[in-house]
Amino acid sequence: MPVQVALERARVAQEIGRIEEARQILGTALLNAPEDPYLLVALADIAYELDEYDDTLRLAGQALRANPDSSGAHHTVALAYAMLDNWDLAREHGHTAARLRPHDAATALLLAWLHSSGPRRDPEQARAASAHATALAPNDAQVHFSAAQTYKRLSDSPAAERHVAAGLAIDPTHVGLLGMQARAEFAVGGVEGGRAAAIATLRGLLANVPTDRQAGRLLAEVHWRALLRLAAWVWAFAGCYAALAMWLPAIALRVLAPMMFFALPLAWYGVFRKLRKQLPPGYLRARVMRPRAVVALAAVALSAVLVDLGAIAMRSEFVALVRLGGIVLVLGVLGAAFGHLLLFTAWMRPGRDDPDPDDGEDFAGFQIFVLVLFVVPLVIVVAFLRGWARQPAVFGALVAIVGVVVLTLLVEAAIAGWRDRRNYRRSWPTLVIVLIILAMMGGSGGAVWWGGGEIVHGETRGRDLVDKPATSTSTTTRRPLPTLPTRLLQTPNRPLPSTTVPPPTTER
Repeated sequence: MPVQVALERARVAQEIGRIEEARQILGTALLNAPEDPYLLVALADIAYELDEYDDTLRLAGQALRANPDSSGAHHTVALAYAMLDNWDLAREHGHTAARLRPHDAATALLLAWLHSSGPRRDPEQARAASAHATALAPNDAQVHFSAAQTYKRLSDSPAAERHVAAGLAIDPTHVGLLGMQARAEFAVGGVEGGRAAAIATLRGLLANVPTDRQAGRLLAEVHWRALLRLAAWVWAFAGCYAALAMWLPAIALRVLAPMMFFALPLAWYGVFRKLRKQLPPGYLRARVMRPRAVVALAAVALSAVLVDLGAIAMRSEFVALVRLGGIVLVLGVLGAAFGHLLLFTAWMRPGRDDPDPDDGEDFAGFQIFVLVLFVVPLVIVVAFLRGWARQPAVFGALVAIVGVVVLTLLVEAAIAGWRDRRNYRRSWPTLVIVLIILAMMGGSGGAVWWGGGEIVHGETRGRDLVDKPATSTSTTTRRPLPTLPTRLLQTPNRPLPSTTVPPPTTER
């Protein structure tokens, strides 16, 4: 079979997903032309697509020995070295490929990717390579898509949005650009408005390309993150109430508790109503009715009831009820954590209709970052001021609540990281990250333990359930009893009757 015919047949087979068939075609052709660089580069590309990076380097190295000026071989070698974390050699081969093909947009985009990824990034060279690529192919939507990805890695959102808009002006149906637009709308456009715009974009994209995995991942992320907010509302309710219960008098808590009691179901209703309106028909019901989701939602609902009961008890003036309310409040937070964890694992282990997620670790990491940066410092400030609080022991409930939330998010981040463990290398940075997570888990668990002890043994101001009898404080003194004279207390000394002396007789 001629080399060109084999290359064309392999390309068609590869485009329709028949990777092994394409490899077999190229391998058969290689028997007749064992040193043909084009066949070797094509086989190296297939090995790279199958994550077989050692075979990629071996085949591309054979192509370079046959033709040292093969820009395609240098291109593939650069990609393989990058996947093996050898970024210096990857950039060296990338620059060689760019020197051999200075007017090729794909090679310029390769340089942009190499300089915007890995350690020791070079943003200036990445931007220059992206600008060069778009100048070479200004009317190519795929080039604008790759440039937008480069600027996104450089955290330059305005430049990425410009390339997304330019690419969609060229090809309004480009799947990658529509996915980036939806994600930008979801991340930047606000919680409600951005989510609605993102879902509208995704629904249009999936209507044209139902099998697009990126769009399916983002739609699933929008859905599960909205359900996770149900448990987060319970956390927020409990934490805010514990913080206020430290300072506000009981009469103010009697007004605040019913207001927050009704606010929680209304917030849940809003989440379900908007999701049902925005998501495709049947999407929400099909995922909520799964066993894990049903158990999670039941746990969150029960935890909300416990939190409300704890709030009612904490507004009491009796010490025992305040302590009991703090314990019940923390138990409700633990129940919400269990539901949150179940919903997160339901997201990480999708059903047959959902693609595998890829942003769970980023979601949990961002939540931990927000808590550590904003909530934990506030708790530390309250710790210094709790001596002036009305109920200092309630600070233990606040610490335990924050500890439960942080510990839950750390566990979820560990689960997501374990799912993506193939993307991590055994190196010192990875070990340091693992140790930091374990240390934070230990600290969070210690906070929960200390907070529970503070609720039980801390200072609580109020009355006892059983009134103690009051001690006498009378200022009057009793008059002393009269003392009898000692002479009246003396008894006469009379001899005892003796058996030897007869009793006297009386004369008649």
